Amino acid sequence: YLRGRYSPVPQVGGYSEGSGFFMTENQVVTHFHVIADEPSPKIIFPDGSFITPEKIVGDRNSDLAILYTQENYPDKVLPLMDPIGLIEQEPLVAAGYALGTNLKGGITIQKGEFAAFRNTRGSSTNYIQTDINLVPGMSGGPLMDKCGQVVGVNTAGLSGLSLFITADQINYFSPGFTDTDVKKITV
Repeated sequence: YLRGRYSPVPQVGGYSEGSGFFMTENQVVTHFHVIADEPSPKIIFPDGSFITPEKIVGDRNSDLAILYTQENYPDKVLPLMDPIGLIEQEPLVAAGYALGTNLKGGITIQKGEFAAFRNTRGSSTNYIQTDINLVPGMSGGPLMDKCGQVVGVNTAGLSGLSLFITADQINYFSPGFTDTDVKKITV
């Protein structure tokens, strides 16, 4: 399912790299930390072509961002599950570009199981915990259920325990996204 037209897309800039995915025809979701210091990040497609987003909004506190494209890409949209409904040990798949452009080839796909819902003190962000082992570069990519619905955004991994911001948080936080904290090029 992921190896075809619905593959996540890498986000590349001069300072950081990560992954992302189309949640609508012209909106790519990624983590804010992936694009925060990038004055001109690129969205790279599986064929090697790339585009520069026409607009970027996000929120540093929720660590989510949306990159808007000028063209529409309806064949690349991954549906979001909202609200999130997972059961213990449900199989999940995380996809992204492990180690960014340092590791040649296609996307990395990691399989695992749902363990629990988590949140941190002092934050309203909800997380999914799994036994998947995320690595740098996969951040911002999709976590999907067996039906191909995005249930989370790849966030952090440590020794076989990974956390993912729940996909419903994208719809919850996105009305408050701005370009205030997004680095911009002044011409």
